[in-house]
Amino acid sequence: MTNEKAIEALKHIKTYTAADLLDELDYVIKVMEKLEKDGIKEPLETDFTNLNK
Repeated sequence: MTNEKAIEALKHIKTYTAADLLDELDYVIKVMEKLEKDGIKEPLETDFTNLNK
């Protein structure tokens, strides 16, 4: 699974999501897009504990 596939799936799911969950789903999509933009291809395998703030 790639970030791009996950983002596309989330966007398709958004079409069928209840209106009261759209903000949460938009947030998850934005997080996934930022991870992809920042070059984090495998977020589940990435060690985020050493990131500088």
